[in-house]
Amino acid sequence: MLKWSINIQTILAGMSIGLFVYYVIKRMRYRLPPGPWCIPLIGHYKSPQTWVVLNDINSVLEAMVTKKTDFAGRPQITSGDVFTEGGKDITLANYSASWKLHRKIVGKALRNYLQGDLLENMIQDNMNKFLDKMAEEKGPFVFKEYMDLIIFHQLYTICFGEKRPVDDPEVKRFIKLDNDLLEKFGSGFFEDVFPYLRHIFTTAKWKKMLVLTEEVLNILRKNLKEHKETFQPGVNRDFTDSMLIAKQEAKDEGDEAALEILDDTHLVQTISNIFIAGADTTRFLIDWFVYFMTRFPETQAKCQEEIDRVVGSKQLSMKDRGNLDYTEACIFETMRISNSVGFGIPHMTVCDSQVGGYDVPKGTTVLINYWALHHDPKQWKDPEQFDPHRFLDENGKMKPTKPDSWLPFSVGRRVCLGESLAKSDILLICANLLQRFEISLPEGVKPNLECHMKGFGMEMPPDYNIVVKERSG
Repeated sequence: MLKWSINIQTILAGMSIGLFVYYVIKRMRYRLPPGPWCIPLIGHYKSPQTWVVLNDINSVLEAMVTKKTDFAGRPQITSGDVFTEGGKDITLANYSASWKLHRKIVGKALRNYLQGDLLENMIQDNMNKFLDKMAEEKGPFVFKEYMDLIIFHQLYTICFGEKRPVDDPEVKRFIKLDNDLLEKFGSGFFEDVFPYLRHIFTTAKWKKMLVLTEEVLNILRKNLKEHKETFQPGVNRDFTDSMLIAKQEAKDEGDEAALEILDDTHLVQTISNIFIAGADTTRFLIDWFVYFMTRFPETQAKCQEEIDRVVGSKQLSMKDRGNLDYTEACIFETMRISNSVGFGIPHMTVCDSQVGGYDVPKGTTVLINYWALHHDPKQWKDPEQFDPHRFLDENGKMKPTKPDSWLPFSVGRRVCLGESLAKSDILLICANLLQRFEISLPEGVKPNLECHMKGFGMEMPPDYNIVVKERSG
């Protein structure tokens, strides 16, 4: 018995020494960026993996533009792998030839569907029914609830071609599921830090995430199934049809690589990306915009004066965008100051690389600190002040180029696929809102300046009510 105990102790001691030597050799091999002290082998509370945070624009541009392929990967996080059914999406899937093809097909499908005046008409129809409902409010109400409905109804139309009733239960359920999932993912999982332990036991939070994930995916699977049953080649009703058309073309051409990423699982995950990525950042950003309009009524009035001068009482059009400079500058400034992006989605190095003269080994998780970029006093004068004029020239027109440090849609290989769609969408929603209503806080209520975290480093404005008053004309 004594001999057996000695052998166990010897093995454990040998393993510990071996791991420590490996840790030391790794540290000596690479000139890693400076960071907080950690316990050897164990690391920080987040995990024993190597993480690098890019806090200045020079580091970000070197990594994401100059060496964009090196930093194009995604860390394979257990919870993300569950939600994406093994990385079958675009947002969280790792960088590869199939990922590039997948992204290319999705980009083409979006362009093929959202061409001409289709997007504009879709946004206007959707906005009008919710603006009418807002006009019925007789007192203070929570704007965020309307914003959730506006965005998710719009995405249902884009993805499934459906104009659902204002109080549609499936849309409301999807919003609830998305909010619950964001809360769960935002605060992280024990199972992500110690993935192998989930085979022994799992936390209640993890089990809840599995249930929520399956319910979201089942809603999307149901809608995809209905589309496949009614699909007619050459008839493009919506984004899902665009993807089915791409699949039909791949079949006709015998393109096995494309067919592999156009199976039902990939299609569901692609639609999920449109919903989740398309909804969250947009609705949070507009929630911030309205919050700032209530805090700065003189800014709101200036936007409305511009809208009245350019548009008058007629319906807004995409063609008006080039003349709504001040309103768009307010939106861009909201993107800068609000930190509604947080740290974004983590990147991962696909090979050994360098940034700023420091080594970044293969497999390192890399975060972009968008808050630091958007509040860097070296790049922005008075960065804590809400000032739309920083995006305007001396004639009040939008500057043709944006500061390098303004990156609300990221940059490089992983730049937001829906950037142009989002910019048009946000401007039309915000301008429609200000064209019709004067927006204010309830009488006697002072602005609450305390933000709260939503997850992934995203800051949200405090919960607030608004009062709307229809404008004359």
